[in-house]
Amino acid sequence: MRVNRANRRLLQSVTWALLSVAVGITLAAGESVLPDPTRPPDGMIGLPATGEPAVPAEPRLQSVLIGSAGRSAIIDGQRYKVGDRVGDARLVKISENEVILTNSGGRQTMRLFPAVKKTSPERATPARRGASRNP
Repeated sequence: MRVNRANRRLLQSVTWALLSVAVGITLAAGESVLPDPTRPPDGMIGLPATGEPAVPAEPRLQSVLIGSAGRSAIIDGQRYKVGDRVGDARLVKISENEVILTNSGGRQTMRLFPAVKKTSPERATPARRGASRNP
């Protein structure tokens, strides 16, 4: 059976209309929206299994941004620059992997990767495979 161009357009329009009605009925019936497949697990973003936000004991450094517009840091989801107040502390320095905050209690260093310590690479010596050709 051949379907001409006008009938094909009509069929597509009716199909889209039916799909729209089906989606509307589903949403009106109280069906929940599908979860975001790109969202990290709750434990990774500070949410316990209940779905309630956990209260962090200390602020957490999440990212450091360094560019032509200057340096800034993302701490607990908020963007800060040097001189800004973070709670009762003042942000005094932003480097590649850490920020430094000061308050009346002293100085606090926040690191992006607290468990990683930067060390200088040891000088590698190539393994000798045999006698040297250049004595």
